[in-house]
Amino acid sequence: MEKIVTIQEVGAYSERQYNKQDGTSEYFKSRGMTLKHGGDVIYAEMTGELASKNRDTVYYQNQLYVVKGFWKHRTWGDNNDRHENAFYITDIQTL
Repeated sequence: MEKIVTIQEVGAYSERQYNKQDGTSEYFKSRGMTLKHGGDVIYAEMTGELASKNRDTVYYQNQLYVVKGFWKHRTWGDNNDRHENAFYITDIQTL
């Protein structure tokens, strides 16, 4: 999916250590932001090397950006009765 957006808010870069199923440790890297497309406002997140590469990138609120990414759905809760949609950024460039 590709959209032209403005950025409303940018979160800090984050690294969280976790243990993989094989017992080795790894870091989950992320940087979240709130994007606006027309009247829609969504939360989006960069993960992995893209987040690491853009940890210090400055994004401007009045600048137009082309963002590419994909939606991911997950269910959670005691009975898997809660739902969440998240947008994961795979590329972001100024327009």
